[in-house]
Amino acid sequence: MHPDQVAARARRRDLEELLDRPLYLGPEQAAVSLGVRRTDFDQMRRLGWLRPARTVTIRHSSSQGGTTTINLYAGLDVALLPLVRHDVDWAAPRAVGKGRRSPLAALTSEKSEHVVPLQHVVRTAVVGRTATRWRRLPGFPAPADGTEAAPRFRVAEVVPWLLAHRKLALSNAAS
Repeated sequence: MHPDQVAARARRRDLEELLDRPLYLGPEQAAVSLGVRRTDFDQMRRLGWLRPARTVTIRHSSSQGGTTTINLYAGLDVALLPLVRHDVDWAAPRAVGKGRRSPLAALTSEKSEHVVPLQHVVRTAVVGRTATRWRRLPGFPAPADGTEAAPRFRVAEVVPWLLAHRKLALSNAAS
């Protein structure tokens, strides 16, 4: 946004309501938010790490190519990606120079669900060791596999629970 647009929005009476609305990012914006190149973001999409939440159609004059459809991604999904994909060395794709092959290019799409150990859930969350007690709380997802001493959980089930209970450290998402 241009600084004048920011100032105009800050003066709006419905600012609180405006901030409560979901944020959607285009592919370029999502790549910037993650600190990666657009090609790396496209690879993340091909790997199935992110799916479009909405699409928007932009109509141009026929001399400019007609209609364009743009996929939009939920800002929260983009912000959570570094937390959810803890197995990725995020510094590597962020450090790749222009014209260089991304380390993400060697990865293949996953056929199985993304499952993590409880220790990852604890590292992702805002609190420390007390997180191990969450397993006993009503509504906490059941382990997907592992042992009683070392259970593993489906990320797709744990992240919504962490969000609902305000236990995610989103400020670390872009680091």
